[in-house]
Amino acid sequence: MRLLLLLTLSMLSACSGPRYVVFFQERSAQLDGQAQNVVARAAARASNNPTSSVKVIGYTDSAGSPPADVALSQKRAQTVADALVANGVSKNRLMREGRGQTGENPGVASRRVEIITDNP
Repeated sequence: MRLLLLLTLSMLSACSGPRYVVFFQERSAQLDGQAQNVVARAAARASNNPTSSVKVIGYTDSAGSPPADVALSQKRAQTVADALVANGVSKNRLMREGRGQTGENPGVASRRVEIITDNP
């Protein structure tokens, strides 16, 4: 499990633009303390780059039905977007999307929302 998480994070870091990853408990869209800290760091980065757009992309593991997982991933993305706005990011800079299942095994690495800030 830990290896899967490290592999996922290393793949994410290879992509362009600063990227933050918020993890969720199974079947949950609630932010815990660690997730709130990640959102706050992403919001600070976005505030330092006011011309950059911010993408919020939600995913789920493969534990549920595909339609339910799309809805859950959308709810997770909305939760993170709302938290970014609460941390000072303008709503009109946000693009959010729920993609549903990652196709990966159930686990915390699949239960995530990625926050991507474009380089200005």
